[in-house]
Amino acid sequence: MTQKIFCCLFATQLKKNTLILQKRNVQVSVIGGASDIGSYVSLFLKRNSKVSKLHLYDDDDRIKGTELELSNLPGGPSVSAFIGDTNLEQAIHSSNLVVMVSRMPRKPGNTREQMLGANAPLIQRLCKAIAAQNQEAFVAISTNPINYLIPFASTVMYKYGCYNPSKMFGITHIDTSRSRSFVAKALKINAQEIQVPVIGGHSDKTIIPLFSNLTPRNYRIEPCQADMLTRLVRKAGTEVVMHKHGAESSTLAMAWSINEFVDIILDAILGYRVVVNCYTANSNFGTKFFAGPTSVGPHGIIQACCHFPMSEFESYLLNRCIPILSREVLEGEKYVEFMENVKG
Repeated sequence: MTQKIFCCLFATQLKKNTLILQKRNVQVSVIGGASDIGSYVSLFLKRNSKVSKLHLYDDDDRIKGTELELSNLPGGPSVSAFIGDTNLEQAIHSSNLVVMVSRMPRKPGNTREQMLGANAPLIQRLCKAIAAQNQEAFVAISTNPINYLIPFASTVMYKYGCYNPSKMFGITHIDTSRSRSFVAKALKINAQEIQVPVIGGHSDKTIIPLFSNLTPRNYRIEPCQADMLTRLVRKAGTEVVMHKHGAESSTLAMAWSINEFVDIILDAILGYRVVVNCYTANSNFGTKFFAGPTSVGPHGIIQACCHFPMSEFESYLLNRCIPILSREVLEGEKYVEFMENVKG
């Protein structure tokens, strides 16, 4: 009987593997590929057997060197580099997934508003190119401040007549990765064996790790631990910037988590239903956008994050988060009009 079950499982896995092999023609574009984060993400994707073509774009002509390096590695997807504004549309043409990693590097003292002003023009250019060349692509943005920029990008796409809320993602997977890591250290267990849903937004006051929903359920975080761990997760990015003396942000952790997110989304593009932590259009919590575990399939989002059972502490954090997140979403949407007025 056991052998029969094993054979059935093996046959199912073989069928799944064969299906992936037959469909392994996914094209991914990395926007900002010459940056540290972009280079690391591109290296990860060069090793991803689900990707057949990898397009790298940057305004910095060093992207050509990144292309040459990756092209010299055996196996993996073909790699092409595109430089400058006039080649952005070509860089995303026919791509199934467009990943935006371009950003103003985070420095000590930078406000969210300063980062919005620096990074919004990059997002606007990308949205314009997508509207012109590739309206069917999945669009994933890791550029901060995410709470503002996903609503900003969505508003821009809407104005261009090509907004699809089911295919617009803010990459917040790093919050999940950090939460798992901190829990694993606290409980002295393997981080790969646990899951921690993280909801809210992607800023110090809106990240809400739901440690009460830690799985497997045989692990438990005490309320006093949850408070401490939440503070650690929220301040993790700032701590890295400070310890790097303001020279750079969490480049390695960001690249790792972006790669994990992309790998999960690739499974969705290939036809599977997956769950991934991200920031999307979501009115289930009283805001227009919200982060959390999201069900995604080949045509985009199937189900946005819904309500979880929460501890008293987590409910308190959520109540504090909603007005902040609502304000930041509104500011992101209004920034489109501000940029148009400045340009006009």
